Amino acid sequence: MHHVIKEITSQANPSVKRWKTLLTGRGIAKNNLAIVSGKRIVTEVVASHYELIQSCLISSQTGEVLPELPAGVKIYRLAGQIFREIDCFGTGFPLLIVRRQEIEPFPSFGVRTPLILLVPFQDPSNLGAVIRSAAAFGVTNIVLLAEAASPYHPKSIRASGGAVFNVRFYRGPSIREVDIPGVPIVGLSKDGVPLESYTFPNQCALLPGIEGPGLPDLPGIRDTVAIPMSPGVESLNAAVATSIALYAWRLKRKGRSRPARSR
Repeated sequence: MHHVIKEITSQANPSVKRWKTLLTGRGIAKNNLAIVSGKRIVTEVVASHYELIQSCLISSQTGEVLPELPAGVKIYRLAGQIFREIDCFGTGFPLLIVRRQEIEPFPSFGVRTPLILLVPFQDPSNLGAVIRSAAAFGVTNIVLLAEAASPYHPKSIRASGGAVFNVRFYRGPSIREVDIPGVPIVGLSKDGVPLESYTFPNQCALLPGIEGPGLPDLPGIRDTVAIPMSPGVESLNAAVATSIALYAWRLKRKGRSRPARSR
């Protein structure tokens, strides 16, 4: 399919200025756009989420074009230095500018999936990593608390392996105001019940703490669970700890659904 390619050589170009703002959460929110980079993730978005693609950026130094791009996608060839400034991970591969999916407020009633993940992570890489784990373990409803970074930050998209496009996000309150009527909240804390001995409710919400401060004292939390560790280790990375809890939830859920063996 033939695409017209527009050349851009000036840093002062309005489009260049707008694309550079997409390297920040504020710019992403303002423009409702995000940058996708990396050969594997870009290829997957072209194949499975092509309707989100607005434009494609290529470097004048490589000139590589994606032949699979759907009709209507604009292609811009950027001067080498401009492309490198937008290609923050130095992939050299064409970048996609995609429309950010709308994030609706979380409805306190009506979302009745086995597990709802509440995420307050402020580090985009941690957020992306836990989104990837959630998708891997079958958790597709993620509530982004007010403290959370943008899931469409370049670091989040990269850490998620593209999973940000395969889950559903909701916008939630601050971690100190979390309350889901009728759904028990299970907190992840170093002072909780050992994870291996805990039985998750048939339906619940999992709430990890913020990186550093951890989990605040909240009256809405029904139970807290902890991941036992060897002495001398202060704590796990927030995303790693949450991923372990998600895996444990998945294992125990599968165990409950497995039919009993006849003797």
